[in-house]
Amino acid sequence: MASRIEGYDEKIIECSLKEFLEKGYNDASLRNIASAAKVSTSTIYTRFKDKEGLFNYLIAPVFKLPVVMEEILKSFFQMSVSEQKKEYENMGDTGFAKAIDMIYEDYPAYKLLVSCSPGDTYKEYLETLTDLDVRYTMIFLKEINSKALKEGRINEGFCHVVSTAFYSALFHCVEHDMTKDEAAKYIEELRNFHGRGWSDYF
Repeated sequence: MASRIEGYDEKIIECSLKEFLEKGYNDASLRNIASAAKVSTSTIYTRFKDKEGLFNYLIAPVFKLPVVMEEILKSFFQMSVSEQKKEYENMGDTGFAKAIDMIYEDYPAYKLLVSCSPGDTYKEYLETLTDLDVRYTMIFLKEINSKALKEGRINEGFCHVVSTAFYSALFHCVEHDMTKDEAAKYIEELRNFHGRGWSDYF
């Protein structure tokens, strides 16, 4: 991307957010963005290459969440199995509190991802979170010697279905413009609901 020029870039970003949020990716126009920002379309192309490049720049903050999630999970698995059993709920509390903070710190980026993104962008993002969750869930179930896993009542496919449902529901708070406090309560209830089901498999 070309070197950033103070004032121009801030205006381009502001107008881009407005255009994408109002019209979605497919109907958003770089010409409209350039006109609103009082720059030429070539200025946008020089800095962001094309519409996709501009949109990807705007949603870039959302990709910090999977990284932070994995860091938390890795630290959890550095504990002994007995410590994991005791700290499982605390780890979840810490992780999802952090997730809420991150979502609402960069809310416009998440709103664009959930409600305005092109093609399979959002679906692929959910898959990234789901795959991460499933991978570590399976490790956890094996480490705690889950009876349900040994009996075949649960497997990786089942975990994938449950995780997909959970993370799809998680971003309901963004889709429906909940406040941060509303989202925290919603996610707490969501976790309580899923937690009661998971307890039978540990």
